[in-house]
Amino acid sequence: MQIVNKQTGWLVAVCLLVAACSSSTQDISVREIVEDLSTDEMLGRDNQSTGAALARTFLVRELDRFAEPIAPEATGEARYEQEFDSGTNLLAIIPGTDLADEYIIIGAHYDGVGNDCEKENCQDATDEDLIFNAATDNATAVAIAIDIVREIARDPAGGPRRTIILALWDAEEDGLRGSRHFVANPIVPLDKVKAYVNLDIMGANLTPKLARTTILVGAETGGAPLEAAAARAIEASTLDTLRFSLIFGQGRSDHAPFAQGGVPILFFTDANSGCYHGVKDDIDIVDFPKLAQQRAAVDAILRDLLATDAPPIFSNGALATYRDAQELLRVMDRAEPDFPLLGPLQAAETSEFLGVLRGIVAAGPDTFDLSSAGVILGGAANLVNALTDVPCEPYFPSE
Repeated sequence: MQIVNKQTGWLVAVCLLVAACSSSTQDISVREIVEDLSTDEMLGRDNQSTGAALARTFLVRELDRFAEPIAPEATGEARYEQEFDSGTNLLAIIPGTDLADEYIIIGAHYDGVGNDCEKENCQDATDEDLIFNAATDNATAVAIAIDIVREIARDPAGGPRRTIILALWDAEEDGLRGSRHFVANPIVPLDKVKAYVNLDIMGANLTPKLARTTILVGAETGGAPLEAAAARAIEASTLDTLRFSLIFGQGRSDHAPFAQGGVPILFFTDANSGCYHGVKDDIDIVDFPKLAQQRAAVDAILRDLLATDAPPIFSNGALATYRDAQELLRVMDRAEPDFPLLGPLQAAETSEFLGVLRGIVAAGPDTFDLSSAGVILGGAANLVNALTDVPCEPYFPSE
């Protein structure tokens, strides 16, 4: 088994530990952040591992360029750390101006699943590659979160109205433990958090026909103001963004504890692909043009939430809606030519569900009921699981 498979690996590790890999004055790009986080030397960034410690050293160095620490009285990396029993969150502050006692949190988990082939998707593993480098899950999201917030922090027009908390969560892959700890032990009152924006699995393509498709979950949790802001953010991107209700997030990412705590949420994601928790989730499958468009949408929503006079107010929302059915039909119609990638049995089951879904949508909103909601939720969950069996390829758009 080869854990660090580059001859220069030990040099990179030492470089990261002393925080001297890049210039102390120049920002590194989104691509460079992704590259550094998904290098073999990070060992898959499993929480409480050597790789996780290297990732924190690297990330704290970047945060220190533009943000304020949560614990200025501490020293070193501890200034940004919120420790808990199974990991360490990194939290940074951009102070607000006239609404400084109100907060917008943007978060992405920095942990991965490490290099334990017995626990994860090892179908593509070799003796030379047993590391789950987690480029799209979730180095890409961490990179654009940092890039957006540092640009806002340096805005020559002045600071944001509301205070930004940039949260890089640990142990998301072990039951959302980092974000759950924060919600249970917030560094600011939760009722002062006007919205939480979650980024998880970005710059990834599910199938060839879905290369220009991405997903936004949960806008209804902030009522009309957040739904309107989400619509404006989507217009900032050239991607086809599907909008789903909170329940379609399946409680599987760091937005879930915030919604449970009564905080309006938005969850940006590309969902699970054939590269999910696999050894081929490397930088060469990242669709950087797509990631740039996702960055544009997240930037738009964050700036909107920071500046608005009408912040979101939490709403539980519905189980699932007729619009969810329409959005699900839209994505499945587009993906239908790619169903053979699912394998014979799953392709047949997915085609059968597509027929049922077409019937639900054709029947119109007046017939949509709890039974209809249950059907589409079950079908969507099965589809997400089926997509993890698609061959892991970048599926970059040809145009």
